Amino acid sequence: MKLHQLRDFVAVASTGSLRAAARRLGLTQPSLSKSIQQLEKELGSALFERHARGAVLSFAGRAFLPRAETVLNELQRAASELQHLGGAGGHVNMAVSAAAALTALPEALTEFRRRYPDAAVRVVSGTFAVMFSELRAGALDFSIGPRPAVSLSEEFCVEQLFTNTRAVVCRAGHPLRHARSLGELTEARWLVPGAMGLAAAEHDQVFLGLGLPVPRSVVQCEYPTALLSLLARTDMLAIVPRQYADARPFDSFLVEIPIGETLPGAEIVLIAKAAMPLTPAAEHMLTLLRRHIEYHVTAHRGGTQP
Repeated sequence: MKLHQLRDFVAVASTGSLRAAARRLGLTQPSLSKSIQQLEKELGSALFERHARGAVLSFAGRAFLPRAETVLNELQRAASELQHLGGAGGHVNMAVSAAAALTALPEALTEFRRRYPDAAVRVVSGTFAVMFSELRAGALDFSIGPRPAVSLSEEFCVEQLFTNTRAVVCRAGHPLRHARSLGELTEARWLVPGAMGLAAAEHDQVFLGLGLPVPRSVVQCEYPTALLSLLARTDMLAIVPRQYADARPFDSFLVEIPIGETLPGAEIVLIAKAAMPLTPAAEHMLTLLRRHIEYHVTAHRGGTQP
């Protein structure tokens, strides 16, 4: 089994056709087809089902793809580490949820650039649906976000960083901005920010758990930009991670409604592959994120909340 065969296989899987993959790799279609056939012969399984419209992964191909991606990503990480040893910039690929992005990420990235001014940095959403496949394939160094609802295998290390809380927010000047309890807000119009980890059922449970009626006017909004726009320009309310209420970029148009109830939030955890050591650049980035997360945890609410 040769590395170029794994590369060719992943390219066909991602593009869905031999023609598109050959164009991406700068190869002729016959040579790419031969490479795939040799790999299939060595593995003893057909990796694709060929159709007039392209190539679709077979059952064996779907099983093999994560392994092939892991090998290629690990080699890229090794090359990045060697480049760093030789004085080059390195790479960091990470998933970061809102809780960390709105508190620790700006300061951590600023400090990171002092040591690694030329490093390539990629940040994606820290939600489980977005990060899991890339983390498993080795395309991400680590993820910081809400604890997944499902248990992860021993393939991953999971470390709790802090337990978050939530806040009720509205636009500046909202007629309900001075409310003192959640019970005063049940007749309001609500947004449910599903992309931030608060599912509709969990939103309802916040009210039911306090013996309150569930709001009738609810809009599920899983697009953060739309959520912020709707909050800023309508009289809708939302229960969001506390960092949205405290974040400097939003304080000109979002205010927290000072309700007396404490609204628990998600556990924020670090997830990384157990058997995959971090590159020096990624290790340094994680160290900085830990430091600034700890600072915010200590500085807010008696050291229990960021």
